[in-house]
Amino acid sequence: MKPRLLNIALLISMLILFACFGQMKKPEQQNTRKMISAPMPENGFSTGMVDHQGHLWFGSQGGGLFHFNGKTFSQFTEQNGLNSNHIFSIIEDKDQNIWLGTQQGLTKYDGEHFEHIPLPFQDTTSVWLDQVYPIINPNAAHSIIQDNQGDFWIGTGGGGAFRYDGKTFTSFLKDDGMKYEDSLHHNWIPDIKEDLDGNIWFASMSYGGLTRYDGNSFQTFLRQDGLSDDMIRQILVAKTGKLWLGFNGNRKSALTVYDGEAFSIFPLNDNNCHRNIRALYEDTKGNIWIGGINGICILSDNNFNKFLDANGYAFSDITFIIGHQKDIWFGGKNGIWKFDGQEVTSLIAN
Repeated sequence: MKPRLLNIALLISMLILFACFGQMKKPEQQNTRKMISAPMPENGFSTGMVDHQGHLWFGSQGGGLFHFNGKTFSQFTEQNGLNSNHIFSIIEDKDQNIWLGTQQGLTKYDGEHFEHIPLPFQDTTSVWLDQVYPIINPNAAHSIIQDNQGDFWIGTGGGGAFRYDGKTFTSFLKDDGMKYEDSLHHNWIPDIKEDLDGNIWFASMSYGGLTRYDGNSFQTFLRQDGLSDDMIRQILVAKTGKLWLGFNGNRKSALTVYDGEAFSIFPLNDNNCHRNIRALYEDTKGNIWIGGINGICILSDNNFNKFLDANGYAFSDITFIIGHQKDIWFGGKNGIWKFDGQEVTSLIAN
């Protein structure tokens, strides 16, 4: 081969080699595609969060993580580095990292890499649990917050709560709530919030009621203290400092508010709001949005109003409601929607 032809062949080979290296992206970038609308996961969406850039993040039940930059969606799954495609909670920490609570513990995403952080293993298996509540997993992270001191608090799917300082996990509330037929507690904590005074509040779905941690000690509130029920799903800290509580709809549970001294109960029924509450949100006007199995209703001036779109559609199985600027985003088992104050838009591909 002549020298000139040899040089050209060598140049082409180098270009092909560089192109191949360019395509060897990090694992979490592989198979990630941009979409105008998100595909519908088989079991729907579970949670949502707005980050410091105004971008939205959505966790799903089996479809992994979705990121929306205002124009397009990106989807991340186990193929891209997630430790599980089942995501229960999402937060952004003080350093702008994204943290996910998943079926397999915690995942931290710094924008480039996914880091897996398993919770300390807890073996609470039993014949009774496997038969009655096979989905309960004490090593799953169902709720997560970062407090004003920088520590993380994680609620598990049956093993109480942990505080995580970035290096060490400390266990709390593992033995709270009711003992079940297998003589174990299985304390499931689906929500954790920090109030305006820095107190940490824990919701228990295992008859553990509402627990407050003031930095020194824990105090638990039960039905005898004014709660409508001991099984709590959601906590909302309002701008006034009041706590709004949503329940699973068992027994006589109803929307409840705590003003720091006493609990007040708002009776619910199918005509105004269903008692099964999966999401609570306060809008810019101070109205309380309540989402659940029966759709969304809004509490305004002590009156409940059903939220419907322009065609009278009431939605259903809502698991999260979040706000960004003038828009309110909500979703769940059947999709994700945006309400701009006038119209409702679906963000899911048909």
